[in-house]
Amino acid sequence: MRFRLFLSLLIIGIIAGLVGFALTELMHFIQHHAFAYALHGEELPFRIGAENAAPLRRWAVLTLCGVLVGFGWYTIQRKGSKLIGFKAAMAKPQQGMPFFTTFCHALLQIITVGLGSPLGRESAPREMSAAFASVWIKKVRLSDDDAALLIACAAGAGLAAVYNVPLAAALFILETLVVAINTRVIFAALLTAVTATMVVRYTLGDLVQYHLTETEINHALLWFALLAGGLTTPIVKLFRRTTALFPFLARDDKRIIPLAILLFSLIGVASIYFPDILGNGKAGNQLAFAGLLDWNDGLPLLLMKWLVVLFALAAGAYGGLITPSMMLGSILAFSLALGWNMVLPPVSGETAALIGATAFLAISLKMPLTAIVFALELTRSGSAMLLPLALAVCSAWCVEKWLFDKPKTAR
Repeated sequence: MRFRLFLSLLIIGIIAGLVGFALTELMHFIQHHAFAYALHGEELPFRIGAENAAPLRRWAVLTLCGVLVGFGWYTIQRKGSKLIGFKAAMAKPQQGMPFFTTFCHALLQIITVGLGSPLGRESAPREMSAAFASVWIKKVRLSDDDAALLIACAAGAGLAAVYNVPLAAALFILETLVVAINTRVIFAALLTAVTATMVVRYTLGDLVQYHLTETEINHALLWFALLAGGLTTPIVKLFRRTTALFPFLARDDKRIIPLAILLFSLIGVASIYFPDILGNGKAGNQLAFAGLLDWNDGLPLLLMKWLVVLFALAAGAYGGLITPSMMLGSILAFSLALGWNMVLPPVSGETAALIGATAFLAISLKMPLTAIVFALELTRSGSAMLLPLALAVCSAWCVEKWLFDKPKTAR
């Protein structure tokens, strides 16, 4: 690997780590002040802060979020340069991404997630890191292939930085962006992802996103994983079809502003009764992974999270779907485990939730290997979890191929 590319990858990895650190701190600052919790440095998860906030405050914060969503993205679309995603930028790497517009676009995502938007936060650091890579490419002479690789690695490093998942981020680069496996690409992906993670661990600490209270693995769990994976796929396909419908108004249409305010106000109303729908979905995962749900709580929470994600997309909000997908999958599998345990040899509900989250994520975003490693790194689960996770993902993939990807016959 040429020294110029090596140096570029190292620098972009550092920048991605700093971007992840800055955006994480900004999101936490907004969350703490918007919902009035942990204002003196206390360690308190967003889930508890949102649950303890006054119902009227939750509604007011979400209505404010709608104002920012409507006016913010309308202004970006009308006044800014045309947004270019990092995948599109890889096709024309010398052109890259418009830095200022992308920077504002990513910043607005983090602000709205901090204010309770039900979408994910992972798109912002990926886009901002890739935008910095575009600036670097214009200052350093790189070939088109090297420049495209640098943008892909920057996006993956942004994911590594925000979730502390270096290996999953490297796989994300290989599996969904570059879609190639060779020594050069593997080294580049690992270098940037590990570098970004080291920067975040130095600044924020070695944070574990989720702690499973129980990870019992038995033969019954393996059979459950096969069943849960297969049953997850139809739900994922329905979820993808519903999210693909929005937004139905262009973001540069003035009507999107009052629509965003109305829809986020409705999300605020829903949060009065279901505070755990707020944020990117981590709250729901924490409940499922800790076994704090039952039939009366789980399925209504799943349906409400699904609904508010659609509301946010219809309002023109941007954001990721990684954690929202995991939340839907974890609650679905946890609820399924409750039914399973009534008639069959019992399985751990918490472990079942992780299996469901992994299968849902793998099919929803078409990244099976990344989803498995992502789940293991998020929870620091042992290698024994590999088999049930792999069984669930394989089962989900087979159902998708057999039922939904049948080749069309010629007439």
